[in-house]
Amino acid sequence: MAPPSDDPQLALTLGPCFTVQVEDRFSPGLTGRHDRTYASPPQPQDDALVLAALLLDAGPDLEGTGPWQKAIAGGRRTVRLLRAPDAEHL
Repeated sequence: MAPPSDDPQLALTLGPCFTVQVEDRFSPGLTGRHDRTYASPPQPQDDALVLAALLLDAGPDLEGTGPWQKAIAGGRRTVRLLRAPDAEHL
């Protein structure tokens, strides 16, 4: 019999999962850059909070689901956690 796998992809997630939604909005006259958005795959809330903190260059003490905002060159970044439907992380 093979030993148990340490592969994190095989781990069962208990509790709700969240996607991390990121929106970068730019002032077109200042930067010439276009707005952009991203939504992460569903993940446990603790992992989603770590990703949000990294995107915001924030400390590890984020709580809740946001939205949180951070000034970026020529615009603003907004990050929030959205609860994923249960079927998405089974």
